[in-house]
Amino acid sequence: MSAIVFLSCHLSGTGHLVRTLALARAARKRGHDVTVISGGRPLEHVDVSGLDIVQLPPLTVRDLDFSTLRKADGREADADYMEGRKTVLKNAVRALRPDALVTELFPLGRRALAAEFLLAIETAHASGSGQPVRVVCSVRDAPEPKPHRIAETASVLARSYDAVLVHGDADFLPLSETWPLKGPGLPPVRHTGYVVGPMPLALAHNPGVLVSAGGGTLGQRLLEVAADASRLSSRPWHLLVGGPDAGARAQALLASHGHDNLTVEPVRRDYRALMASADCSISLCGYNTAVELAQCQTPAVLVPSEEGGEHEQLIRARRLATYPGISLLRDAMLDPAILAETADQAAAAPRRAPIPLQCDDGDAAIARIEELLTPQHAPQ
Repeated sequence: MSAIVFLSCHLSGTGHLVRTLALARAARKRGHDVTVISGGRPLEHVDVSGLDIVQLPPLTVRDLDFSTLRKADGREADADYMEGRKTVLKNAVRALRPDALVTELFPLGRRALAAEFLLAIETAHASGSGQPVRVVCSVRDAPEPKPHRIAETASVLARSYDAVLVHGDADFLPLSETWPLKGPGLPPVRHTGYVVGPMPLALAHNPGVLVSAGGGTLGQRLLEVAADASRLSSRPWHLLVGGPDAGARAQALLASHGHDNLTVEPVRRDYRALMASADCSISLCGYNTAVELAQCQTPAVLVPSEEGGEHEQLIRARRLATYPGISLLRDAMLDPAILAETADQAAAAPRRAPIPLQCDDGDAAIARIEELLTPQHAPQ
């Protein structure tokens, strides 16, 4: 049994933490001693039961401004606050003495927290159990393209990492399409499949048109347009609101747009079952939503977030929209009439076939980490 520590910091949505928790559960299932160090805000709707969590003083961002890190209350995180995080992080890694340290997204992202990730790596090596500590980058299928950062990132990987595990399907969307890493000494890059559990059975209750902007604060405009669009549809519409103030935002949407066929509430833990039951799903195109849609037969309308000039969701949505039963609406095209018509057409169409992506619950990724921890498979 090895000690595996996952270090993750979700700053806007929930996907980074959800994926990290799934990997942690897969590692625990395979018999490892597992701890997740989380640097984002705690999320009530995300199940962390059965896992050991070390919570750093939390950070978040506003409007995808990753250059300004904020405390959970919205105030800017000052130098003392950031030093306090580093102290908690260093003490945790030192006490845990990992055999493998898995950094979520960094160094392909989270540059604002580079000092924390590099501190964790340094501390892990200094606190190891005697065997070389393996350092692994864990990254989603399409990290936000940063062409001007590729050479610098490749240098960090070559200097400090033993492997890059891409949680995606190379036949569907290879990492090289968004991050063509090159240079001497790069660690091996392995696509391990999309990390997702089995899709739950559909509910007896059909929510009609299900609209979700994920568990974070993105997609407010989509929710407002959807609330207006519901007035133009004869079907029930069910909106799910994310973010730390989800309850208040849900009440405000309902108060300003409420009518008989509209339900608005905070995100729910049974979101995937609702998606499987719906006539149509309208959503952004974050990692978890995309993989969940691929597994089910629900017709879908994707409205990828392009806030802050980001392209990750658009890249993923364009690929998914090449399959039958999935439509793509760009943000510039979004208005109530177009959304209502697109949703009604999708809901009236036959159920679609699932998309054949390489998926598992994280088991393949943990198997790769185990190879690194086996002397005959260790990097040279």
